[in-house]
Amino acid sequence: MRPAALFLAILVVGVAFGARSSNVYAHSQYIRSQPEQNSVIAQAPFEVLVWFTEATELQFSELQVVDATGTRVDNNDLHHHGDSSNPGITLQPNLPQGTYTVIWRMLSAVDGHRTAGTFAFSVGEPSAPPAPGSPTLTIDTGGSSPPTWLAAANRWVGFGGMAAFLGAVVFPALVLPAGLRSLKPDEETKRRIAEKVARLVRITILSSLVLVSITTLIALWFQGWSAGNDWASFSSIKSVWTDTRFGQVWTLRVSVLIGSFLLGAIAFGRLKELIAKGDWRESSWISLAVCAVALPLTTSLNSHAAAERNETEFRVIVDWMHLLTGGIWIGGLLQLALITPAVLSITDKRPGFLAGVIPRFSQVALVAVGLVVTTGAIQWWHRLHGITAAFDSNYGYMLAVKVLLLAPLLLLAAFNLLVVRPRFLSFVVRGAKAASARILAWERRFRWAVAGELAVALVILGVTALLTETSTPTPGSAAGTNGTTNASTVPTPSGLAQSVKADDLDICLDVYPGKAGPNEIGIFLNDSNGDEKTIQNVIVRYKYLDQSLGENQDIAEAFHPPTHYIVNTSQLSLAGSWQLEVIVRREGLLDARADFTVKVSA
Repeated sequence: MRPAALFLAILVVGVAFGARSSNVYAHSQYIRSQPEQNSVIAQAPFEVLVWFTEATELQFSELQVVDATGTRVDNNDLHHHGDSSNPGITLQPNLPQGTYTVIWRMLSAVDGHRTAGTFAFSVGEPSAPPAPGSPTLTIDTGGSSPPTWLAAANRWVGFGGMAAFLGAVVFPALVLPAGLRSLKPDEETKRRIAEKVARLVRITILSSLVLVSITTLIALWFQGWSAGNDWASFSSIKSVWTDTRFGQVWTLRVSVLIGSFLLGAIAFGRLKELIAKGDWRESSWISLAVCAVALPLTTSLNSHAAAERNETEFRVIVDWMHLLTGGIWIGGLLQLALITPAVLSITDKRPGFLAGVIPRFSQVALVAVGLVVTTGAIQWWHRLHGITAAFDSNYGYMLAVKVLLLAPLLLLAAFNLLVVRPRFLSFVVRGAKAASARILAWERRFRWAVAGELAVALVILGVTALLTETSTPTPGSAAGTNGTTNASTVPTPSGLAQSVKADDLDICLDVYPGKAGPNEIGIFLNDSNGDEKTIQNVIVRYKYLDQSLGENQDIAEAFHPPTHYIVNTSQLSLAGSWQLEVIVRREGLLDARADFTVKVSA
């Protein structure tokens, strides 16, 4: 890679790290509700409305409102209110005063992922909420759904197959001819090379299409499993296929795969001739290439990018270009690893072939890498709040790992271009014998470098698969939604007070009164090394441990900064065990995190 291009790539990534932008979400995430979470209202509402970041599939979604006994107080009439991202449910008339818990479980109509959560509001005087395990609390938001690791593994295999397909279509047409021109083989050698390369390309294309087809079928099964909470529900699979947006995109993907198989069968008949002549302007091969290029688009149409509300088409195109160019790069590496040994086993002009194929592959890879970095930077720009957000969520951590993995990949590519290629050029100029020890040694180094690139690339594909199964971070709700706080409301230490050491901070948490319903949470911070940094945010995340109800979070209000922060919240709306994660975000430091387990009584 040229220094100028490398500098440009680093600059683009740096801009992406430093930039701040509007929030973007993945999966169907809670935005707000009416009544608002933690609110206390004078009169019971007619209905509860919830706004999500994505359109929802109502036939596979659930919403319940329960009272202090766990009895449903809604009319079980989940409906769209305005648009498909704003479901609502009406309530029974004349509800008494008390605290009510809203439990939701939504299936996104865009990326097909399921999300769940809970929030509470009070009518008049708050009361104790429903006890966990009540027989009328019928939503099991844990449900029966595909394990995340299994869904990610299926996507990983699918991404690998898609990349292999792209590489097998692009490499013979754009890279191989340069190596054969440098080789200048006689007719017999050209025929033997064409036969061997054609066999490898055919096997790669068919194997990759079979892999992608299997993962596509499994994806439909997983979606039906997630929608119907039953791994063996054929009716759910059929409904997902025929009645959801996921099913429409899935049908498009299957159509592309069928077209690829048919066009491949036609193109394979002339494949040896195309390789021998080096002229790939043949209609069936061009059509096959169009199918290869269209296949990643069917992934992007059900991706995080498709869930964005602003400039959706542009975001989908960026995601598609990211997948497409990454696939060409990784699939090209696979073809380089397969075809190069096959050609070298036939000819004795080994340095000439390598001196021709390495720079051509580097040119193609340079364009692909530039587009991968550029599109990746755009995605980072619109999904995170700069570099600090990378350390605020699982999504951010994985995205940072993906970026860091590019470094060894680029170093290995630079080694082949800047070190290996000049060696083979010098061998050609000097007329060195192909069997010489030095040539064979440099061939081994080249193959190991390509194998290393391919291994790192496969890890990157694995991280990408995990990213598709992970929600992007969402902001917390505003603190103090139950009213302002004054000195008289500061809780005295209760039996729930706990202290945890997190980096150089002693974090103490106190929950008052420690009963289900409205609580005041006090967070007390003590810098143990005396080197205090400016505190930007203190975030509290809630996870109910007795049932899987998703996660929520609040941003604490500074009471006596930088040592005392408080949250007035109704998030602890169910009796039982809760996990509270306190995240302290400070200027110039990584987040300090502490986990607390709180037993909330009824």
